Amino acid sequence: MQNLPRLAAAPANALVVIHGVITTASRSTYPRTLTISDETGSVTTDVPAGAIGGLVVNNGQAHLVGTRVTIVGLRLDATSVRASNIDLDTAPLTGDTLDALLATASTGAALPAAALLALPAAHVNPANSTR
Repeated sequence: MQNLPRLAAAPANALVVIHGVITTASRSTYPRTLTISDETGSVTTDVPAGAIGGLVVNNGQAHLVGTRVTIVGLRLDATSVRASNIDLDTAPLTGDTLDALLATASTGAALPAAALLALPAAHVNPANSTR
């Protein structure tokens, strides 16, 4: 999916999408740190419990290594991301599909139910939150 070139080209603190296979997952640290790998290399991703889908990753019950994943999050640098949305077991995505997810997320428009929720967790309307 070309994660590393996409991250290198993105500006600091940009909303980015990465997709690949989880190759490592921390066991005793929170937020849990995942390594997401594709054909270009590996990206480190922190998954806070407040991220959409983050509870599944952080509860320690799911088998994570070897699972395909798509993450929308904040680019921290050229090799790391802080997740705001995480979707496990997602099918491989094309570069055009990733660009479309970002474009939709950037406008704040609703995504189809089958797609990732593209708005960062920080933008959740508190009136609709159960936390």
